[in-house]
Amino acid sequence: MQSAASKDVVEFIGHNLIGRTLTSQPINTRTHEGRVETTYTDQTFFSNLVQRTNGFDFDLTLITHGRQFHLDAEDRPGAAAGTMDAVRVYRYAMTERVSTGQLLGFARYVSSTNTHFDPLAGTCFLVQMRIDDGALLVTEHQVGYGDFPTPDGGRKPQAMDCRYRYRLDDRGVLSVEFDQKSFDVDVNSFERQPTNDQFPTQVSRELFDTEGAPVGS
Repeated sequence: MQSAASKDVVEFIGHNLIGRTLTSQPINTRTHEGRVETTYTDQTFFSNLVQRTNGFDFDLTLITHGRQFHLDAEDRPGAAAGTMDAVRVYRYAMTERVSTGQLLGFARYVSSTNTHFDPLAGTCFLVQMRIDDGALLVTEHQVGYGDFPTPDGGRKPQAMDCRYRYRLDDRGVLSVEFDQKSFDVDVNSFERQPTNDQFPTQVSRELFDTEGAPVGS
């Protein structure tokens, strides 16, 4: 039997996420000790909610448009460092732990249209979900590491931790605040060290046309 906390999460996802599309504000970040500037926007939509006896699954599809640039000596964008354009699909599989009544599971990378090697290929995240003051709070901890790009065109082992807070405003409009942190990872011990990269909070929300109809993907 599902706990009340678990039922609240499933109802929030089923009623407020599935079938909706969120569009982010433009995001601008500087990484790799300030040597690379990235500008991008995201669209996110949710589908395929399937409930099980002790949990549930659903898919998250993320459409990203953006570019990366090397910064010159005067702190201006110079040579292109790559594209952010990709469509990624993640599958969430959540299970209620009988001992605690809490939801614990994984988000698994399923596919990407990235024409280059995707830094998140083959990765998964340990996920916790709960309702917090009427909002859905999702925390994710990347398992192991991915192959993240370096300014010289190479790759290095890094991991990401993420935090999402989905909520409805007084009009029933859905939004999410997304925060992330990056870590350098020792490939033998999996020990993590925080990087100096700073990521602003990314805010995404539903968009509506002039007649008040939702704008889809």
